[in-house]
Amino acid sequence: MIRKIVPFLAVLLVMSTLFNVAPAEASTKQDQLVTEAKKHIGVPYRWGGTTTSGFDCSGYMQYVFNQIGVNLPRTTGQMYNTGTSVSKSNLQVGDLVFFNTSGSGVSHAGIYIGSSQFIHSSSSRGVSIASINDPYYWGSRYIGAKRVLPEEKPEPVRVLGAGEYHDVATNHWAYSPIRNLSNQNIISGYGNDRFVPNDQLTRAQVAALLVRATGLATPTKANAFSDVPESHWASADISAADRAGYFDYVKGSTFNPNEAVTRDEIAVLFANAFELSASSSSSFSDVDSSNWAYNEISALKANGIVHGFADGTYRPNSNLTRAEFASILFQALN
Repeated sequence: MIRKIVPFLAVLLVMSTLFNVAPAEASTKQDQLVTEAKKHIGVPYRWGGTTTSGFDCSGYMQYVFNQIGVNLPRTTGQMYNTGTSVSKSNLQVGDLVFFNTSGSGVSHAGIYIGSSQFIHSSSSRGVSIASINDPYYWGSRYIGAKRVLPEEKPEPVRVLGAGEYHDVATNHWAYSPIRNLSNQNIISGYGNDRFVPNDQLTRAQVAALLVRATGLATPTKANAFSDVPESHWASADISAADRAGYFDYVKGSTFNPNEAVTRDEIAVLFANAFELSASSSSSFSDVDSSNWAYNEISALKANGIVHGFADGTYRPNSNLTRAEFASILFQALN
């Protein structure tokens, strides 16, 4: 097994070139707020709604702020009477923005997320993003803003050691694998000393990594997928990986190159690429013989490549992250 994985090291030296730069993990209340608020885009509007099955505008705001430990009153009128007033020209991310949609004072509100945009629960679109300067509706109905987030003092900049990253704390569960593999120049991070451990891997990125890892030739960019033109950056890798049978589970004429790779899919890919097999069955509580990747997940576990989570699960439908990838590789090599 190790012999087959060794070629993988070379590709990991250029691993960072295969991923789009993504923002670092949320670290301030503002970052946390925006991340939480956007999680619920698409949740429908419901009058009086305060849960993820449906929100009214103030119920949505109260819920989102509560998730980051900030309590808001229940109604827009009460919210308008809290916090500190701020001018439109001085808006900051996390400020509450208010609108008069009824003609009789404050009747709607949302959360300012920067670049003249706010996120809110609209009666017509549910949780969505709009412009506070929208000339057709919101711009003329804007009446003010309030600041409720506490001022945060900047934390001292952490002095990094070799192989460390600002967004991988020393108590991060994958700190040791990431640090060790970085010190060996096997993996690398992004700019500004960020590793972005929770970034996901796409199907195209994994195709490129596996093709380089296994030394597959890439003689042509032509492939059988209608959504992978020859101009696509990974078309040759996708073509080679598909011809080698790595993606034998992808049916039909579409490849979906930007689709995030799940943990069951990565098991199949590794089993196919490295010809792994198992002599025993999976013991994960959430993976039984009905799972389409049961044999491959069992193979990765039998070969010591994956160990699952503390609760005994494998979470096959979850997307694989860069931290998980580093942990799996570190265990495979050690």
